[in-house]
Amino acid sequence: MEQLKRLAQGKLSPSELEIIKQVFNMATTQSWFDDNDYSREGFAVGLIDLFRCGIVNPMQLEKIAMFWALSDFPQDMSSVQRAKLSSLYGRG
Repeated sequence: MEQLKRLAQGKLSPSELEIIKQVFNMATTQSWFDDNDYSREGFAVGLIDLFRCGIVNPMQLEKIAMFWALSDFPQDMSSVQRAKLSSLYGRG
């Protein structure tokens, strides 16, 4: 939750962060999700952006987020995609 708070930069309420957290946890715990720091960070940033753009209905956010996560953050992503994510969101 602290990561989401930091990324939201104080612009979302606790209840809004809770919705994002639930969707985030649902996607990142899937067996196909590429669970590393830069995938988690990239996914979190995108989820917050989706919410800020008006996708605030939890069920709609969940559906969009799951398709997006499956498309952009699978364990079998190409090395080019992995390098891009690492350079954008990686630490160190």
